[in-house]
Amino acid sequence: MTQHTRVDQGEEGTGRGHRIYLLTISLIAAMGGLMFGFDLGIITGVIPYIKHQLGLSSLLLGWVVAIFKLGCMFGAFGISRYADKYGRKKTMLANAFLLIISSVGASLSPNAMMLATWRFIQGLSVGAASVLSPMYIAEIAPAKSRGKYVSLNQLTIILGILLATVSGYVFGDKNIESHAWRLMLGSAFAPAVLFFVCLFFIPESPRWLVKDGCDEEALRVLGRIGTSCQFGEIKRTLAENHRHGHYRDLLAPGLFTALMVGVGLAILQQFSGCNNVTTYIQVIFEKAKIELTDGLFKGMFVGLVFFFFTFLAIATIDRLGRKKLMLIGTALMGVILFALAWAFSHIGQLELAHQDTVMAGRIVFVLVLAYIATFAFTLGPVTWVLLSEIYPNFIREKALSIASCTLWTATFLVVLVTPYLLNLSPVFNFVLFGSMNVVGFFLVLKWLPETKGRSLEDMDSLWIKQK
Repeated sequence: MTQHTRVDQGEEGTGRGHRIYLLTISLIAAMGGLMFGFDLGIITGVIPYIKHQLGLSSLLLGWVVAIFKLGCMFGAFGISRYADKYGRKKTMLANAFLLIISSVGASLSPNAMMLATWRFIQGLSVGAASVLSPMYIAEIAPAKSRGKYVSLNQLTIILGILLATVSGYVFGDKNIESHAWRLMLGSAFAPAVLFFVCLFFIPESPRWLVKDGCDEEALRVLGRIGTSCQFGEIKRTLAENHRHGHYRDLLAPGLFTALMVGVGLAILQQFSGCNNVTTYIQVIFEKAKIELTDGLFKGMFVGLVFFFFTFLAIATIDRLGRKKLMLIGTALMGVILFALAWAFSHIGQLELAHQDTVMAGRIVFVLVLAYIATFAFTLGPVTWVLLSEIYPNFIREKALSIASCTLWTATFLVVLVTPYLLNLSPVFNFVLFGSMNVVGFFLVLKWLPETKGRSLEDMDSLWIKQK
């Protein structure tokens, strides 16, 4: 064991075999993100059909769509006790099975009440996945490349959204009476089954194994990853915090600051307007006088931009750092949202003058692409990286569950009120969320510490310094 540790200490996880294995298990865990993105994104294509067929008002439509986020909120908050007791792997397996069942139930829903019920259950699973996948990846990845590996979870979220837009386009039908929306919802079944099967081939988190007293198994996993040298530091930090973490521990000086920073990041990610734009993108296109079939086609381009710009985050997050990307994101998204408000104001003027709005609609489309591109390489992945890494080992699952629950609560509120805001005034809607980015910029500038290159075991000292 001593010899093995000595070999790994110089360059942790740099062997080709180590990197391939780490990438493989990270991608499997990140499939929870794919389901997150797919179940989140599929509703955009479903909305026009269920709104018409189920006779939903703007507020009722907001509720049917937002109840998924309400489920995410409860799933994110409640999953920590199971992840702590049974481990990350077993909890992910149970969660993947629930994703399979709920995809079938949602597609067969006979009415709005049943659809909302199954979407709530899907939300429970997706909320749990939003905690489990980044937490697992953060706990297996080396400090120097943790941002890159955790960003894979965001990449699969966007891949899921992209696949959902493709599903929406493939199954979409000009006939608003079509049951295409059932095929869209049912298409989540295949990736859910794939996720469930692949999970059998990943190891348990080595940090959870040490916490549970399974030192030999933890050493074996660390050895396969190429980070055996971290074993002593993991043991030391858990010994210093020898108890299992309790929620009350988060009220301690330093840790409470960390919790508030995480909660603030969660709120900022959603009040930056991401689900205001992505979830109701077809409604935005409709307001910009873009036809449904054309809008579904354009939705695929939005998904592609989302997907490819996430690679930019993976390439830069461990070089530029988390804080700089958050500042870039809030600044650019604020500007773009104000530009969208101007574009819709111009559309309103053209309508009053009975003039052609085609060019203005194209401007809206381009601005939406620019907004999505910015979010994809800044607040989208960076927020999840920060939430997965800023907390000490002994309390991570509980702190992350609170932050994730807050994120989903914010998502629920944004998705609930967006149909009303867009119906009231697209101009007011985009000015409101643009202003939120301005506030977020200054909060990040003042309160967010840089965590680039710091080990998970170093997070204790980071927040002690913040007291």
